[in-house]
Amino acid sequence: MRKNHHLISKVTINAIRELYLGGNFNHRAAGRSLRISPNTVSNYVKQFRKMEELYPGKIRNNRFFLPSEIKLPQPPERKLVLLALLPDLVKADINKRLTAVNLWRAYKLIHPNGYSEPGFNYIYSRWRALNKINVFANSKVQHLTADELRTLESWRHHNIRRYWQQAIVIKGSFEGKTPFELADRTGCAIETVEEWIALFKAEGLTGIERKSNSNKEEVAAKVTRRIDNLIKILHQSPSIFGINRTSWSLDTLASTFVSEYKDNMSSATAQAYLKSRGYGFRKAREVLTSPDPNFKEKLDKVIAIVSTLGTNDKFFSIDEMGPFAIRIRGGRSIMKLDNRKTIPAHPIPKGYLICTAALELSTNQVTHFYSPNKSTSEMIKLMDLLMIQYRTADKLYLSWDAASWHNSKILKDHIKEVNTTEYRDINHTPIVAIAPLPVSSQFLNVIESVFAGLAKSVLHNSDYASTEDCKRAIDKYFETRNAHFIANPHKAGNKIWGKEIVKPSFYEAHNCKDPRVR
Repeated sequence: MRKNHHLISKVTINAIRELYLGGNFNHRAAGRSLRISPNTVSNYVKQFRKMEELYPGKIRNNRFFLPSEIKLPQPPERKLVLLALLPDLVKADINKRLTAVNLWRAYKLIHPNGYSEPGFNYIYSRWRALNKINVFANSKVQHLTADELRTLESWRHHNIRRYWQQAIVIKGSFEGKTPFELADRTGCAIETVEEWIALFKAEGLTGIERKSNSNKEEVAAKVTRRIDNLIKILHQSPSIFGINRTSWSLDTLASTFVSEYKDNMSSATAQAYLKSRGYGFRKAREVLTSPDPNFKEKLDKVIAIVSTLGTNDKFFSIDEMGPFAIRIRGGRSIMKLDNRKTIPAHPIPKGYLICTAALELSTNQVTHFYSPNKSTSEMIKLMDLLMIQYRTADKLYLSWDAASWHNSKILKDHIKEVNTTEYRDINHTPIVAIAPLPVSSQFLNVIESVFAGLAKSVLHNSDYASTEDCKRAIDKYFETRNAHFIANPHKAGNKIWGKEIVKPSFYEAHNCKDPRVR
């Protein structure tokens, strides 16, 4: 009996209800008096009996009717067959990634008259989403022994990066992470991650360990002789070898080595050999020219924004510092003239940091955090943080260089989303606008000067025990800097803080970039 879709009127139904409540009655006579068939009367009597069983207190309520019984349509037979077969098809697939086309081909071998590829793809995609089947389900590491877990844990703390990467990949796959996530975490290619997982599943840890070279000592001795011979050439003037140059280049070094020792060497190999002995080409260089053909138009736009900022508008200079290694560092310091501070030529880093920061020019306040990489997602994270921190502002202008992750479609779409009226009404956030700098014009990015002061204050002459110690020093630096300008409020530019290169204000003649700070 459907609540609002009865075959007869509710008045007639309630008349049958009254006859039913009155006791036994003749269905045929009731049908004649109500002008309906006796079968209809009998059907409603059955409904009232069911109502008495399920809802005994509502049988006398003329406004209450049994809820309609919805019968779900049954899927066709071949769909049931496919749904029953899908788990076996997935389990039997030998490819690194599950793809609908490979599964469909296997399905057609079993059921030649089954679904076409589009129909199969539709059912398979819904089944995979419903059962949360990952496309890498078959390439996942299924088992790890206690010994393997101990070995992987020791690899995580190894000073050779490859061992750390392999430990993250194998253990992460066992924990359910996808190869894409592991590739992003370790910085490896997705193909390398899949190869390591496949080798481990086939051969265990021995399959992914570096194979030791049987003639390792002989090869090392040969490399040492080649480096020694290259250094011998380097210590002599190019003119001795008939080269019309006052200093060596990598190409001339390599070609001279080949002619003198009759042994092949490329300029890249020569560079690697020199680097292994602590040699390198050093050249003073400051990038003060932008190749951007629209340099003037972009610069004029930024200047116009800065010069016409509203009283409640905020302009941010944004960039990332790093990645820089946490290691013992040299630098200028006060000491006795007969003493000389020494540091290892190639100290082992204790970690790496990337500091993402934004300098607000009107209040001279720095907002910062640490990022695992330079990417669009980190820029979105910073933007969302600034919208919360400066919620009461009318408009936020974000100024950064022309890096690809500063100009991605995902970032632009996110800006469009946060600027919609619906989003702003719900989250009470200001409008966000972009003021991009010209290409290769880091010297105009004011935050670079702040990074230079930071490096000179807390990185030069440092030897932090860990990345956490370095983070605490950086946090303390920005905390002290922000506190100073809160206590002495004035626009950025009226004060040079510490060892920063220039006043933190936008000016087209500034060179904010310190070439010694990445």
